[in-house]
Amino acid sequence: PQAGQRHHRTPQRQPDVARQQAQRDEARESALAPGAAKVSAAAAGSVGGGRDAGQPVASRPRAAMRGDGAASALAPSSANDPAVARPLAAVSLPAAAPPVGLRSRPSRSSSPGTSPVAAIPVPPPPSQLAPAPRGVPTTAAAMPAAASAAYSNRFGPAKAKALEQFGGTDDTERAVRNGLRYLARIQNADGSWGDRARFDDKYGLVYVGKTALCLLAFLGAGHTAQSNTEHSGVVARATAHLLSLQDAETGAFGASSCYGHGIATYALAECYGITRQSELRQPLERALTWILDHQGPRRDRRNRGGWGYFSPGLPAEDDYARVSVSAWMVMALESARLSGIELPEKVLPAAREYLELSFDQPNGWFRYNHKPSRLNSAWPTLPASTPAGAFCLLLLGASKDDPMVVRALDYTVERRPEAYRRYDDDDFVLRAQGNVYFWYYGTLAAFLQGGESWQRWNERLRVVLPAAQANDGSFPPIDVYAEYAGDSRRDRSYTTAMCVLCLEIYYRYFTPLLLGR
Repeated sequence: PQAGQRHHRTPQRQPDVARQQAQRDEARESALAPGAAKVSAAAAGSVGGGRDAGQPVASRPRAAMRGDGAASALAPSSANDPAVARPLAAVSLPAAAPPVGLRSRPSRSSSPGTSPVAAIPVPPPPSQLAPAPRGVPTTAAAMPAAASAAYSNRFGPAKAKALEQFGGTDDTERAVRNGLRYLARIQNADGSWGDRARFDDKYGLVYVGKTALCLLAFLGAGHTAQSNTEHSGVVARATAHLLSLQDAETGAFGASSCYGHGIATYALAECYGITRQSELRQPLERALTWILDHQGPRRDRRNRGGWGYFSPGLPAEDDYARVSVSAWMVMALESARLSGIELPEKVLPAAREYLELSFDQPNGWFRYNHKPSRLNSAWPTLPASTPAGAFCLLLLGASKDDPMVVRALDYTVERRPEAYRRYDDDDFVLRAQGNVYFWYYGTLAAFLQGGESWQRWNERLRVVLPAAQANDGSFPPIDVYAEYAGDSRRDRSYTTAMCVLCLEIYYRYFTPLLLGR
C-alpha cells in the first residue's frame, strides 16, 4: 500500500466489551478514518476474498477475478516433491494469564511482541513423509478431560463410529492421514506454512491464512500440542507461530487481512476449546475483540451485522460486507462460544440478520455482496457464498426446512464435485466445478443439513477427493485461490489443507452442530 492510502485505525475501546457494545458500534462509524501511516509490505496477510468485477467475462482482467470467483491457470502436477529437512527452531507461547473473558477487556501492551513469554518444549519438524515412529499413536485414544463436548467425535471410539455412521470410508481416512503427513513434512521450521516473503497487494502475507488452515486440519483429526500423538509437535509449532504474530494492542495477527485474521481466530478458538490451555485464552479474546470491532454498522441496512475487508494495514476495498468474509467470522465466534467464552448478546443475531438480507430470493442463492457492479455483471454472485451462507444460518439457529436453507442446499448439491481438475472460468464460477473453496463450504452445509442433500453430496466427495491425492499425500492445486495462496509444486499446503478439512467432516463437526444454540 502507498503512503496516504486509506486504512482502518482502531478507535480507543472501553474495557468492558459487552457493556460498551453500543458505544463501540457508534465509535466505529466515526473513528474508522483515513490515516497516512506507511505500511510495510511485510506486515499484512491472509487467504481468500473476492475482487468485484462488472465487465463481461471475455474482457474481465485477471485481477477482477480474485477471491471467490474465477478459474486458475494452475494445472495439477504429478511430480512428487522431495523431502526437505529443516532445523529445529526455538518457539514459545505467551505466558499464562488469569482468564478475563470478553466481559472484561484484556490488558494491552504498548507494542507487538512485548508480552512475557514462557518457553515450552517443541520437537523438531519431521524431515520426510513417513509413518509415525513406533509407539507413537497416529490418533488420540480419548478426548482430553477438559475439552468441550463439542469436539468429542474427534477422539477414540466416537471417531470410528461417526466415520462409519456418516459415510466415511477407509479411502477417506487414508487420504486424511496421508494429507496430514504431507503437511507435517513441509511445515517451516518456525511453525508456519508457505512463503513468508510472498506479499499480495490485496491479501498481504497470505501465509498467515495458510498456516491457520493447516492448523485447523490437524486439530480436526484430534491432534493437539498435548495429545502425544504423531503430529503434536506440528500443532505446537503452528500455534506458537500464530501467537507470535499477534499485535498485543489490537489483537490482529501480523496485520493480516480479514481472511487471515478470521481463520487464525477460528483455529485458536478450536485449540482452546479442546485443550483449555490457559495461555491461549487472552490471545483468543484479543482476536475476538478485533472481530467485534469490525462488525457493522453501515449506512446500508443490508450490510449491517456483516463483515467486509478490514486490516490494521491493508486499505479497505469498499464498505460492502461480504458473505465470504462474514462466514469465517461467524465460525470463529461460534467456536469461541462453544469453548465457553461469552459473547456480547447482539453479535450473532446481527450476523444472522445480515445473512438473511444477503439471500437473493429470485435466484435462490446468497449474494457475494450488494455492490451494483457485481450484481449487474456476468457473475452476479460467487458460488461459495451460497453454501457458506446456508451453513452459517444453520449454525445460528435456522431450521433445516427454512426456505432460504432449502433453496441454498438445492443450489449447492446441483453443483457437487464432478471431477478433480481445472475448469474454464464460467464452469468455475457458474457451476462451481474445480472450486475447492466451494467444496469446503458445500461439504459443511450439506453435512449439517443431512438427509438426501448430504447423501448426494457425499457420494461424490468421498470418491473424487481421495482419487485425486498424489503419492506424496498432497492435493494438486487446480484453482485461482491456490495460486493466490502461493501453492506450487513444492508447496501445496492450501489445497491440501482444504481437501483434508473436507474429508474430516464425518467426525469433525458432528457433535458441535447437534448441540444447538
